[in-house]
Amino acid sequence: MRRHILVCHLPLIILLSSSLSSSCRSDHQIQIQALVQFKASLIDPLDNLQSWTTNATTSPCSYLGVQCDPVTGTVTEISLASMNLSGRISPAIGALAALTRLDLGDNTISGGVPPELSNCTQLQFLNLSCNGLTGELPNLSAKLAALDTLDVANNYLSGRFPAWVGNLSGLVILAVGENSYDRGETPPSIGNLKKLTHLYLSSCYLTGEIPESIFGLTALRTLDMSKNYLTGGIPAAIGNLCELWSIQLYSNNLTGELPPELGKLTGLRELDVSGNKLSGEIPASLAVLRNFEVIHLQWNNLSGPIPAAWGELRFLKRFAVYENNFSGEFPANFGRFSPLYGIDISENAFSGPFPRYLCHGKNLQYLLTIGNSFSGELPEEYSACHHLVIFRVHGNTLTGNLPAWVWGQQSAEIIDVSNNGFTGRISPAISKAQRLKELWLHNNRLDGEIPREIGRLWRLKKLYLSNNSFSGVIPPEIGNLSKLTELTLGGNMLTGWL
Repeated sequence: MRRHILVCHLPLIILLSSSLSSSCRSDHQIQIQALVQFKASLIDPLDNLQSWTTNATTSPCSYLGVQCDPVTGTVTEISLASMNLSGRISPAIGALAALTRLDLGDNTISGGVPPELSNCTQLQFLNLSCNGLTGELPNLSAKLAALDTLDVANNYLSGRFPAWVGNLSGLVILAVGENSYDRGETPPSIGNLKKLTHLYLSSCYLTGEIPESIFGLTALRTLDMSKNYLTGGIPAAIGNLCELWSIQLYSNNLTGELPPELGKLTGLRELDVSGNKLSGEIPASLAVLRNFEVIHLQWNNLSGPIPAAWGELRFLKRFAVYENNFSGEFPANFGRFSPLYGIDISENAFSGPFPRYLCHGKNLQYLLTIGNSFSGELPEEYSACHHLVIFRVHGNTLTGNLPAWVWGQQSAEIIDVSNNGFTGRISPAISKAQRLKELWLHNNRLDGEIPREIGRLWRLKKLYLSNNSFSGVIPPEIGNLSKLTELTLGGNMLTGWL
């Protein structure tokens, strides 16, 4: 009897097996068809997608950039970033229902974002950034509840800001900036994204004040609302974001003072509030922060001294406070313990001796102190500074002989020591500065002959030597500088012609 039962059910087993096999083949064909249509809408000049064929023996899992579930064989990932692709995103992408990752970033794909993407209900990672996408971003929030990364930054998307992103409660990374949305206020609904660690809303044409709801995102590490039209002050509630390590609020219309509550952000590495209308002094609470790598405060109305404690920073790489009203002596130890790469403190009212240790880490490439009141001589410590690209100390009251290290900068593109009281002569070592494009020496007390070696600086475009005490014959080699567009020699005791 048992044998009879088994025999009776055998056709059913065969039928089920046949049905499942047919279903798998059907899913396989759907995936291939969707991928081939997706490929057909793209332009692939480097032939990166040549493996995407309709060959019956080829699995889509073998396609370049495609990953599949190892058990079911369904397509779960498409990663085609930085492959020089153009064309458009085919609506056929919506047929890949099991897709969890789609990365098309850093190509030149154009056209709109297909609303069919919302059919990929398992999608967790969506990167369409750095393309040429246009039109309004379709509402994807209804079906993409699993999404944790949404990056459509650096496109040409237009229309209303996608306020619906506030419904994607699982988002960890949200980057919708650098697009061409209509002007409007920041949606308070972004405050619903409690898991958010990185928020990029740069250049979104946002107006009004920063909504308080954003300061409830306590997991936030990066806050970037730069290059908008934000007004009002930086709220004290920013101190609630204890995990923040990067604040990017530059190029807005923010007013008021820097809130002391910033001092609560002990992990803060990057602070850029440049290009606003901020005023007042740097809060004492900021002086205790020890992890700064980048401080950009330029183009504001800030005043008072630079905190002396910032001279003890050990990770600082870039420091810019130019065009403010800072005053007093610059911190004596500034740069002594940090790997400074660039510093610009121009157009303030700093006084006292020239900072001694800015190049102590031997990484300095950009040093600008234009338009201050530094006095005395340039410190000899800079003789170990071999990587300067831009060196500008124009418009101070510096004196003494220009040291030898100034002339032999092999990486220098601009040397500007004009409008000071420097003495001495131009060293023939200037010939080592083969990358030099601009040499500003005017309005000093330099003397002696102009060395012929200047004629070897074949990249030189600007040469300002006026109002010194140079004498002798103008070197004819200057006439060989084919790229020279500006030359001033007046106010000297030179003879000859070019």
